[in-house]
Amino acid sequence: MKLIFKSANFGLSLLLVLAAIAIAYIAIPAFGNKALIVRSGSMQPAIKVGDLVVVTSQTGLITPQSTKLAKYKVGDVIAFKSDENSKLFTTHRIVGKEIKDGKVFYQTKGDANNAADNNLVAEENIIGKSTFRLPYFGRLFAFAKSNVGFPILVIFPALLVIILEIINIVKELRLLRHPEPFDCHSERSEESQDKLREGSRFFGFQPQNDSGNSPLRSNNNLPILRVLLPLVIGIMFFHNSFAFFSDTATSINNTFQASQIFTNHIVISEVQIDGGLGQANDNDFIELYNPTSSPFNLNGYRLVKRTGNAPNDTNIFTFTSSHIVPAHGYFLWANDDFTTIAVIPDVTSSDTLAASNSVALRQGNLNTGTIIDALSWDPGASSLKEGTQFNSNPGANQSMERKALSTSTASSMAIGGADEFKGNGFDSNNNATDFVLRTVSQPQNSSSSPEAP
Repeated sequence: MKLIFKSANFGLSLLLVLAAIAIAYIAIPAFGNKALIVRSGSMQPAIKVGDLVVVTSQTGLITPQSTKLAKYKVGDVIAFKSDENSKLFTTHRIVGKEIKDGKVFYQTKGDANNAADNNLVAEENIIGKSTFRLPYFGRLFAFAKSNVGFPILVIFPALLVIILEIINIVKELRLLRHPEPFDCHSERSEESQDKLREGSRFFGFQPQNDSGNSPLRSNNNLPILRVLLPLVIGIMFFHNSFAFFSDTATSINNTFQASQIFTNHIVISEVQIDGGLGQANDNDFIELYNPTSSPFNLNGYRLVKRTGNAPNDTNIFTFTSSHIVPAHGYFLWANDDFTTIAVIPDVTSSDTLAASNSVALRQGNLNTGTIIDALSWDPGASSLKEGTQFNSNPGANQSMERKALSTSTASSMAIGGADEFKGNGFDSNNNATDFVLRTVSQPQNSSSSPEAP
C-alpha cells in the first residue's frame, strides 16, 4: 500500500509539472509562441472548431541587395492580424506571395472557402506559423477562461488546497504547543499510521513524525499547490490572449470569432424572384453585401444564373470598374422593368429569375471563373449552390435574405427585429442555413446606410 501511495503521488506530481511546463511554453509570449483557440470552421478539415493552435514567429533575412526574403512559404498556415483592428486575428493558408517595394505580401485562403482572401497580408502583420495543434483542447481552455469555467477549474481547486493546508498548519501548531505522548498500546496500528501518512503526502500535506513532533517544513509543504500555481498563471495567459478574439465585433471568416462565421468577400445577401401584382419577373432583384471595412470594386465580376442542372451559365450582368460596393454596404441589380422595388437599383438588365434557377457571383469568365458566392432554391440545381439549397421557393414579394448572425431568424431580420441593422455577413457555405425567408422583401442599394454586425 505504501508503494501504491508513493507511486500515485509521484505520478500526479510529475503530470502536473509537465502540464505546467507545457502550458507555460505555449502560452507565455517570451518563448516566441502564441496559443489560439479555434472558434469557427474556415480551415476545416485541417484545423477544426475547438482545436488549440500554437503559432511561432519565423525569422527572415535581408540580402546585401536589400531584397527581402520571405519568412513563410506557400502552404504554410499562418495567423495574422487585421489592418483595421490589431485585435482581430485570422488563420488561413498561404496560397501565393509577392514582393512590392521591398516588402513581402502573401495571398491567403481558408481551406473551406471557395476563393482566396481579397486583401494581401503584409509580412509585418503575421503573428506566426502554425507549428502544431491540440484537437479539442481549445474547448477546454475556452471553458476554463469563461465566467463559469474559471472558478470551477481554477479558483475553487486552488482555494480548496489552500484551506486544507491552513487546517493542516493549525493542527501542526497545536501539536507543537501540546504534544501528545507516544502510546505504544494505541488502537491505531502501525499499518494504519503508515496509510494515514502516505494519504496525507499524496494530497500534499506533511504528517507528524513518529516521535509526535511535527516541525513545519515550508520547503516540503504544498507540493501540489506549488505545481498548481504555474498552471493558474499559464491559464491566465491563455485568457488574455483569447480575450482579443472574444472582444472583436466582426470576424473575417476566420477561426477565432466565438460562435460566428463572417466572410471576408462580397456575398449575395437578398434575392427576389416574384414581384407579384401580375409582374412576377419585372421586379426580380439580386442584392450584394460587402462585409469588409473597405469599399470593394466589382470590376471583373459578373452575376450568372443556371436553370436546373444545366451545365452552362447565363450571364445576368457584367460589372465594370465604376461599380463600387461601399464598406459594410450594398449593391443592387434588378430587372429593367422594375416598378415596385422600394429603392432604385444600382444596375439593371433584361434578365429575369424563376423558381428553377440558381445564381452566383463569379469572378472571371462564364462557366470557368471563380465562384465567389452562390445561392440555389431549386432542388434540381447541382452546381450553383453552397451546401444544401434553400428549402423554400419564395412567393410573391417574398425574398431570401442572408442572416446577420448564426442565431438570426426571419423575425430578428425583419423590420424592427434585433438583427435588422447588423448586415448580412454570416456565411457557413450552406444555403439552407445561411438564409431566411422574408415575407416582405427589403432590398438595399449602394446609397443605403452601411450595416455591420
